[in-house]
Amino acid sequence: MLQVNSVKLNKEYHLLVELSFIFFFSFASLFLLRKMAKIIGLVDKPNLRKQHTGAVPLVGGIAVFVTLAQYIYTRPEVLPHSGLFLSSIAVLTIIGAIDDKFDISFKIRLVVQALLTIAMIYFSGLQLNHIGDIFGMGSIELGVLAPVITIFAVLGAINAFNMVDGIDGLLGGLSIVTFSSIAIILNLQSNHQLANLCIVIVVAMLPYVLMNLGVLGRKRQIFMGDAGSMMIGFTVIWLLLSASQINNEVLMRPVTALWIIALPLMDMAAI
Repeated sequence: MLQVNSVKLNKEYHLLVELSFIFFFSFASLFLLRKMAKIIGLVDKPNLRKQHTGAVPLVGGIAVFVTLAQYIYTRPEVLPHSGLFLSSIAVLTIIGAIDDKFDISFKIRLVVQALLTIAMIYFSGLQLNHIGDIFGMGSIELGVLAPVITIFAVLGAINAFNMVDGIDGLLGGLSIVTFSSIAIILNLQSNHQLANLCIVIVVAMLPYVLMNLGVLGRKRQIFMGDAGSMMIGFTVIWLLLSASQINNEVLMRPVTALWIIALPLMDMAAI
């Protein structure tokens, strides 16, 4: 019994050390990228639609990506098809950063998002195969329509989180609630590996939220940018599909996954 408790305490200690490293790595990335953003002009300037003061660096999402990428790269076993996932969020982060800098057409973004979704379906097998027993008459299977509906679902999730990014702290706070909810459900289902990944994402976002809200002073404020909002939306939908659509290990019902991202989806529908 003592040996079991000792092993458990040792795991908890290592997790705490690991999360502390993630937090400070994310903080350091933000400060470094913030300086680089001002040099290359990756900043958000006030206009008729934007009421903030001064040019604010758009590097929150890039810092979160760098932190998440180094974690998954050193622990590829934490997520099935981790290489494909990392490649996908890297492309989204790059496209988002280009959009933040040059304001590219939304059509280009949609095409890239659709192609990444097709790659996800083809190489990982992740897709919306069924939507559960929502009418009380048995699970509804999507059959041949599954790939098409999955593409629209992923595009909807990515752009729902993208549209939420308009008020200080809103996207960061909503993302933390979303990933924390997924982590709780996964822990209850004893999938501690994926749950820990969600916790890592939450910890990586905390420094961004602190700086975005101006806790460290308004002169150090940063924004997430399209690079971050698209990456977060894609990561959320990847985790939800992994938890609700894998036939041999369904960790949550599809309707539960829908409720987890209900707020950004309703916001997008209202807009």
